[in-house]
Amino acid sequence: MSRIEIVPYSTIEDHSYVPDTVISISAGPFAGVPFEDGKITFNFIGCRFRKVFIENSEDINFENISIQFVACYLEDLQVENILSQNISIHFFNSILTGRISSPNLKSVSINNCVGRGVFFLDQNRVDVSYTEENVFPKYWRKLLRDINTDFFTVINEKQSFYIYDTKIVSFKTNEANEIRKELYKRSYESYPPYKVGYYFTEEEKALLNINLLIQYSKPVEEQTTIISGSNLNSLSLSGMTEGPLLIESTKINSWYISDFLPKGEVSLHNIYPIDDQADSKIGIHKSNLDGVWFDNIDFDKYKRISLYRSKVAKATFTSCNFPDQYSSFEKFMPIENVHYPERKTQNHHKDQYEIFLQLKRSLENTGNYYEAQKLQSIAHDALHKINSISCGDRIILKVNSLSNKHGLSIIRPFLWFIGVSVLLYILYLLSLGRIFNSNQFDHKLIGYYFSFIDLTHRNDFLVNKEEFTNWSLAIDYISKVIFGFIIYQFIAAFRKYGKK
Repeated sequence: MSRIEIVPYSTIEDHSYVPDTVISISAGPFAGVPFEDGKITFNFIGCRFRKVFIENSEDINFENISIQFVACYLEDLQVENILSQNISIHFFNSILTGRISSPNLKSVSINNCVGRGVFFLDQNRVDVSYTEENVFPKYWRKLLRDINTDFFTVINEKQSFYIYDTKIVSFKTNEANEIRKELYKRSYESYPPYKVGYYFTEEEKALLNINLLIQYSKPVEEQTTIISGSNLNSLSLSGMTEGPLLIESTKINSWYISDFLPKGEVSLHNIYPIDDQADSKIGIHKSNLDGVWFDNIDFDKYKRISLYRSKVAKATFTSCNFPDQYSSFEKFMPIENVHYPERKTQNHHKDQYEIFLQLKRSLENTGNYYEAQKLQSIAHDALHKINSISCGDRIILKVNSLSNKHGLSIIRPFLWFIGVSVLLYILYLLSLGRIFNSNQFDHKLIGYYFSFIDLTHRNDFLVNKEEFTNWSLAIDYISKVIFGFIIYQFIAAFRKYGKK
């Protein structure tokens, strides 16, 4: 096993460590060395490690110790025994996997790196970023050449960040401005087959298979979590967060919230899947999301959404896209595991009905009566499928759904009125022998149609009483009842924005 002693303000470059390696940070080399503000304490550039341990067993009297890995390959990194609280580790344009678990570490930053497996992080501060202006093709070309692979193979590999009980978590992606992009473009050169662009394109971002898991298993004071502008294949949140949590302008194919009990402010803004064709899903399991702000979330684009034994009635939904049809709302499922939609609960439709009522109450609390009434209509459709409701209630629900979509559609009662009234008028004329006979068609009958649909019309508006038949009287009275019902359904739908 080789051993590297950290010497302040020095660099090791282009070295390969085949056996296990220990990077030791001890007080001796720092004695009498003046601190230089803004300068990295130690650099590894273009180095390759099979298995590397970073150790520190004594407190070091130095203002800040920063260890930086630039364009390095770390197949298995292990950082556990850190005693001094002024040490930070930075990774830049590197390929890495392993575990960093030391609460005494000041911070860990990972910029434009990719993993080849799972990376565990458990300490005070974690900053993961993908910045277009810091790709530096020359570093990547050399690194990929050294490990005999290409850029697209690396970024396609699944990489997972597991972050536990960390005080400050920052996971961000930003774009280079147009001036910087033009400068990088002018200096760009390609060396096939190790081609690396001058900045991350949208296509390259979409290829990144990043999976982020954040777990809060114990209370952490002054806790802050920010995820911004990123592309995530999956995001998992669990535990009890004490501080603010912000996720904004992030594309997430699948996100899972399990046993999540936030005590601080939680804001989810502008989230939708990376790929509309992907098997995107949202799984919320045994969580209390009352107080969580969902803003501009495109629920309609997700293929499956599970809300299992979770509270959302007091959550805030603003500018969110919900489906329009009940068939699309079938994606909202009360299933324990979102990966197995076929494993439905015994009271599936009743649980689904309760989900829609929770969402409706939440939307009403924010004054969004448009979406709230849509959820009310969807809830009634789910209620109709519950076996325990009476036959009479089932008929009422079905009729209301067909007539005006539970108070949402004015088109349906209008079309029903036109279709039914024309049919009944034809039957009425047939009962009187006024049409489909040997006589020439009377064009005045078209005008009498409007008298027929008048609820207050006299029975003898068209013919004398002696010409009435049992059928004509029955059709006339039945028509008034049906017209009254359809008109009521039309008015009820027309006044939907006046309801509370």
